Amino acid sequence: MKLIEFIKLVLKHKVILVMIPILTGFLAMLLTSNPKHSYYSQTMLYTGLASGSSIEMDKSFNYFATNIAFDNLLNIINSRETQEEVAVRLLSQHLLLNEPNSKFISSKTYNEIKEDIPQDIYKYVIKSNPKTDTINSYSKGESTINTIPQSVDSIAYEKTVANLMDLMKSDNTNFVYSLLNYDHPYYSIEAISKVKAIRVTTSDLVKLSYETDDPGICQQTLAIFNEVCIKKYKDLKENGSDAVIKYFQAQLSQSESKLKDIESVLLKFNQENSIINYYEQSKAVAIVKEDMDVEYNKKRAELASSEASAKKLEQKLEIQELVQDKSNRILDNKKRLGELNYEIAMHEAKSGDSKNTQNVEALKKQASLLQDEIKSSVAQLYTYQNSVEGVPISKVLPEWVDKVVETEGLKAKIEVMNKQNSEFQQQYAKYAPAGANLKKIERQINVAEQEYLEILHGLNLAKLKYQDTQLSSNLKAVDPPYFPLKPIPSKRKIIIIAVVLMSFILLLGTVLVMKFFDDTLKNVKVAEDKLKIPSMGMFSKIFKTNNKIDLISIQERLLDLFMQNLNHNLKPADTANNTKVITLFSTQKNEGKTVIAKNIARKLKHAGKSVLVLNHSNLNKPEISSNQFTLLHRLLGYQDPRIDYNHPFLAQRSDYLNESESMSYEVDEAYFNAKTYNDLTIKGVKVPTQHPDYVIIELPNILDTNYPADLIASSNLPLLVCRSNRLWSKADENLLNNIKEIVSSSLQFIINGVELDEVEALLGELPKQRSNFRKRIKNILRFQFYTKSHI
Repeated sequence: MKLIEFIKLVLKHKVILVMIPILTGFLAMLLTSNPKHSYYSQTMLYTGLASGSSIEMDKSFNYFATNIAFDNLLNIINSRETQEEVAVRLLSQHLLLNEPNSKFISSKTYNEIKEDIPQDIYKYVIKSNPKTDTINSYSKGESTINTIPQSVDSIAYEKTVANLMDLMKSDNTNFVYSLLNYDHPYYSIEAISKVKAIRVTTSDLVKLSYETDDPGICQQTLAIFNEVCIKKYKDLKENGSDAVIKYFQAQLSQSESKLKDIESVLLKFNQENSIINYYEQSKAVAIVKEDMDVEYNKKRAELASSEASAKKLEQKLEIQELVQDKSNRILDNKKRLGELNYEIAMHEAKSGDSKNTQNVEALKKQASLLQDEIKSSVAQLYTYQNSVEGVPISKVLPEWVDKVVETEGLKAKIEVMNKQNSEFQQQYAKYAPAGANLKKIERQINVAEQEYLEILHGLNLAKLKYQDTQLSSNLKAVDPPYFPLKPIPSKRKIIIIAVVLMSFILLLGTVLVMKFFDDTLKNVKVAEDKLKIPSMGMFSKIFKTNNKIDLISIQERLLDLFMQNLNHNLKPADTANNTKVITLFSTQKNEGKTVIAKNIARKLKHAGKSVLVLNHSNLNKPEISSNQFTLLHRLLGYQDPRIDYNHPFLAQRSDYLNESESMSYEVDEAYFNAKTYNDLTIKGVKVPTQHPDYVIIELPNILDTNYPADLIASSNLPLLVCRSNRLWSKADENLLNNIKEIVSSSLQFIINGVELDEVEALLGELPKQRSNFRKRIKNILRFQFYTKSHI
């Protein structure tokens, strides 16, 4: 849609686009004539979460942790529990008032609340003497706004709050619970939840704002909110840290008891095993044991040496027996040698006998052997009487006695050392498992000590965190809520303007949507896209213009352009004595075929051509439109919808055609089988024998009556007539496709009843009386700044 088309559309509906928003604006003015004034107040809480002081000197800024802390605070502020306590405290404040006090509540609101509250609620209200201490015990000086009236004791106020809280939590049918959960303008959760809490940019400040129709309630609600939020946030932070401290203290106590128990086990173990210092004692025992082992081995070596020496001496002492034996044998041998020498001497004395000689020789031989044996025994005897070293055997005996005594002494010492070794083995058997058990107990003590130290370290950190939490949870009201004296400016003007604009936008949107979704044939361009056949021309809608538009000249110009296109299309068939047949048909009735046919005939006759107009016998009597130019049309600024029957285009056929030029034919068997117009059955009029220049045949609407295919095929120019304000349906498309198969090249269409705005696409700018200002504006909207109407 072009800009100029959009402007034309707006101008067409200008009255409705102006009047309806004005009417809705006037209605909004009436509805908002008695507005309810609202009062606004706000307060600032300093949190110190981002840049506040901290005990942890090396604490770094954490953006995400800070955001989480602010989210936690805002969630506490917006929590239902906080809102319930604020509502109950506000209610308690008003119930304790004996008379209206503008600082807390206006007289009008006070009287309304008194009427709504039942009398049985007052039994939960604690009355007292006028207080002497005017400081709010709940806030402890945190807020500069006193939320307790001067005539009310703080103790009575707190008791009243506690009673109403208990009543509210008792069940879901009591008055306080209903008051909080329904739509009361001051005490309901819905009303309290209108307190907006936001963080002021990236600072440490949180802004609370509230808006209501009572200035005192507005200020007091924020003041109570400050107190409740500060207390709840402080309790939450401190209780969390305090729980951690208590946990570490309990664990520390358990760890200390565990450590003491293990130390008692160690003490008992040392007492049972007579251990003063295990490591020193075991070291001393090991050293003594090592020395004893060395000494024991040394004594054993000495004993072995002494025993060997004694044995050797004993061996030497055993030679004495051999000496005695040898001496006895030498004596025996000497005695025997004497006897042999005696016998030899005896035998030698007896000479001459060979046998005696043999005996002497044998005896001498025996004597020689005895002499050799005696010599050998004497030599051995000398050897036995002296040691190898040549020491006499008599001196060896005292030495042997000494060795025997020494050996016995060494044996006694080794025996004593064996007993000591046995005792040390028992000591070792005692100290070996004691060391393992002692090591185990020491490990347990070490683990218990480490556990104790870690828990003690955690406790110190928790206490440090607790102190840090006390600093960070100390919220302060740096900007207490103020008492609003002036109500918020009414938004009545904005509402009225918004209503006017919204109604204008909705109307304009509706018009644009209707224009966008308008699926009618509308104009030549749209019709060509839908019908997919060329256009012969268009005719505008005939309506009463009230002399504002020269519709006669416009329609005549459209008819002239149509006739020009008609002559151009029929020129190839322009031969002598050849009748040109024009067939007009439509898919539906009341498309304007009859009016177009007679106007074509009028133009042809005016051009000096002979014509014959053939209308079907099913032609109904023209209907006279009953449209009236209603008052609504006048008020809305629309054009007169009534048809102008005095327009020349709608003149009667008899005004310019005689009976021989306008005839009717029967829709019968001859009609369906007709191949030319001569085959039609003319009704009541004699058919002229001469051939006219043009024959215009109007067929019945083909959606209700079958059409003669041969007649349409033999026509020089078949024309489809259709209204611009109709929808082109699938049935119309199917019928048109069938006719296209018959006459595919010469078929064209005429669109009838086109709006004047669409006619400009064919004729250009329509002749109207326009001021110079309007011409300039139109050129500006068409971006033609230097266009002139003449040279």
